[in-house]
Parts: sequence; structure tokens; C-alpha cells
Amino acid sequence: MYKHLLVTLDGSPGAEAVIPHSVDIARSMDAEVTLLRIVDAVGADWSERGALGKAQVDAAARSPFADQAQVYLERVATPLRESGLRVNTLVRQGAAARQIVAAAKDVEADAIAMSTHSRRGINRAMFGSIAEAVLHESSLPVLLVKEH
Repeated sequence: MYKHLLVTLDGSPGAEAVIPHSVDIARSMDAEVTLLRIVDAVGADWSERGALGKAQVDAAARSPFADQAQVYLERVATPLRESGLRVNTLVRQGAAARQIVAAAKDVEADAIAMSTHSRRGINRAMFGSIAEAVLHESSLPVLLVKEH
């Protein structure tokens, strides 16, 4: 059913909770996986706390953290590739939800997989919900995994 799964990561251990679910789906459907990391336009890491680190960087993603984000994605992708999965990496720059939806279209993904931080109250009001925005903006199926 799915041939290409876009998996969003922000560098945090919580966001990586989506990886085992994505791997199971990809294996069962022989799907390709693209790991996506977003950095913002002024160079701040999307998660503001994640492991930073280089492979294929989108030409527009030239913030100071883009190369570090790519290194992080390669670290995650390497064991997945070694286990036989077809895995690509992509770093994009800008508003997270908008870039996730655009990247899914650009790589011709059939579905998006991401974890949710489950922010509530004032934090949700201030920071919004990237997962909620992706759900509203994308016509693709979206797998949401609650971080641990």
C-alpha cells in the first residue's frame, strides 16, 4: 500500500519513538523511507535540544545547523540501511509543518510518520502543534506516535 514513507525527526529521543513503527511499516510493504529534519531559518535547531550533527542537504537549507542536522540523520539512517532498508535523508529549512508537507510532496511520499510531544495548555498555545498542522495541511495519511 505504501511505497515511500516520510519520517520526521527533530533530534530528540522522544521524536525517535516513531522509528520502530516506521521500520515495521517499511519492511512489511517494501517501502522506501526518507528521514526528514527541519532547521529554522535563523539556524536554531527545530527541537532546540537535540543531538546535532551531514549527508544530502537540501539546497535551501543553509542555516548553520543544516550540516549538523544531516550528520544526525546519517547516524540514524546507517543502521537502518545496514538492516536492508532503503533510506534517504533530507534537511529542510523553515516553518516545520509547512516544510514537512512540502517535503512529502517533493519526495512523493505516500504517508508521513512523526511523533507528537503532546504539549498542553500554554505551551501548546505558544508553540502550536506541528503534528496538528501537518494533519490539517496534508492529504496524506499521518501516523502519530506519542513520545515516551
